[in-house]
Amino acid sequence: MNRLALPVLSAAQVAALLPDAPARVSWLGMGSDHHAFALDGARVVRLPRWPGGGEALRREARLLAWLAPRLEGAALPEVLHLGTASPLVPEGFSVARRVPGWSALGFALTDPVALGGGLGRWLADLHALNPQGSGLTVDLDPSGHDWRDAALDDLEAAAGAGVIPEVDAWAARVRALPYLRKVVPVPIHGDFAAEHVSLDGQGRLSGVLDWSDAALGDPARDLAGLIHWGDAALLAAARVAYPASGPSCGAVWERAAWYALCRALGDLAFGLTGGAAGGQEAYLRAGRRALDGLRVWWTNAPIPP
Repeated sequence: MNRLALPVLSAAQVAALLPDAPARVSWLGMGSDHHAFALDGARVVRLPRWPGGGEALRREARLLAWLAPRLEGAALPEVLHLGTASPLVPEGFSVARRVPGWSALGFALTDPVALGGGLGRWLADLHALNPQGSGLTVDLDPSGHDWRDAALDDLEAAAGAGVIPEVDAWAARVRALPYLRKVVPVPIHGDFAAEHVSLDGQGRLSGVLDWSDAALGDPARDLAGLIHWGDAALLAAARVAYPASGPSCGAVWERAAWYALCRALGDLAFGLTGGAAGGQEAYLRAGRRALDGLRVWWTNAPIPP
C-alpha cells in the first residue's frame, strides 16, 4: 500500500517550530522514516516522513529514557523536547541532543579490530537486557516473507538501474530463507547499520542513533550490520567479542548473512532515490561493499538452485 509522504519543511520553518531561536538550522538528511535537521550543531530535529510517525517518535523517546541507565559503551540520543502536532507538522517532532562523533557510513576505518570488538560487546550487552519495562513489542516474522519480498523488490530496482551484477544468483540467495521459527526474541536496535553508528576521532564506537525500529526480535538482524560493514577484520573481532555459542551459533550468523544481503539490496535501492542529502553514492558504495563481503562469506557455499 502506498503512503502519502508528509511535506518537507525548510530550515526556516523548522526554526519557527522551536521555543528558542537557534542561530543555525541545517539539513542533515532523510532516512526511510524521518527528515533530520541540525540545530547549532548540538541538537537534532527529526520530523516523521509518513502519517503515524509521531507515535513512533514518542515510543522511541520512552525507550531511550529506559535504555540510558542500562546500556553503556556508546552514547544514545537524549530526547530534550517532543513537539506537539500542528498544521505544519501533523505528526509532531522531536529534538534530541546530538550524539558525539561522525557517521560511520563511508568512514575510513583506522582500527577495524578495535571497532569490531566494541561493536560486538555492545550488541551482546543490548541483547542480554531484560526487556521488562522497556515497552518493546515483538517484531518477528517466522516465515521471513516480508524481508524476502522487500529484498526482491529492491533487487529488481537495482537490476533495472544496472547497479548490481549476478542478479539471478543474488535472487536465489534471497529466496533461500533461513530457518526462523525457533528464534527467541531479544531487545534489538532493529536497524543497526553504519549510518546509525557514530565514531570518535580514533574511529571507535561513540554512539548509536535512530532507535525507531527497536523491538523484541531476532538478534541476527543486528548482527547483520556487522557483516554488512564489509570489513573482514571488523567482523572477525566482533564475532570474538559477541558470545554466540552452542549449537545455534552457526545458525544465528547464517541468519545474519541473509539479513545482511537484504540490507545490502535495500541500500542500493535507497541510494538510487538520492535518499540522504549528498548520500546517494554513500549508500550505493555501502551496498556494493556489503555484497563483496557476502561473496567472501559464501565462497564455499553453493548458490541455491
